[in-house]
Order: sequence, then C-alpha cells, then structure tokens
Amino acid sequence: MTEKRKIEVSYDGDWPNACAGQLIIKVDGQIIYAKKFCCSSTGSVSFDDDWNEHVTSGELRWNDVDDFADDIEILRAVYSVLDKVHVCCGGCV
Repeated sequence: MTEKRKIEVSYDGDWPNACAGQLIIKVDGQIIYAKKFCCSSTGSVSFDDDWNEHVTSGELRWNDVDDFADDIEILRAVYSVLDKVHVCCGGCV
C-alpha cells in the first residue's frame, strides 16, 4: 500500500500585482519548488480610441506547469491555491 503524500502549497502574490508572488510547494515537509514571478494572468487590458481603459480579469496560470504534468496531486494542490488569487489584466500598465 502506498502512503499518501502530504502536499503543501503557498503563494504570496496578491492583487494588483498577483503575478509577482512566490509559489512554494512542499511534499512531506521538503521544499521541492520555490520560485518568484512564476505565474501569469490570462486577463487583458486594452484602450479605446479615447484612451479609456478596458480591463478583463483572468485566471492565474503557473508557467512551470509542464514540469509537473505527470503529478496530478501536485497540480490539483497548486491550482486549489492559485484559483483563489484575484488577478487583473495580465500586464502591469
């Protein structure tokens, strides 16, 4: 029988600069990933002809997700944390 791993994820990025946070992943108390500026937003910002800003909120995406593509438990743990972060446009204007 395989023992269940203890996966802990923390992310300290927050609106309005949510992408600038540090993501930390621990498995059984050992840090296996710790990186700042590793996320991006799917949102967008644009301006009309009168320079009125139009911001579309997005989701926070982890740029290194492919490094853990074979580990669904870690992916679920990471996105359970990142999905709670409020992001804005996807680019600091």
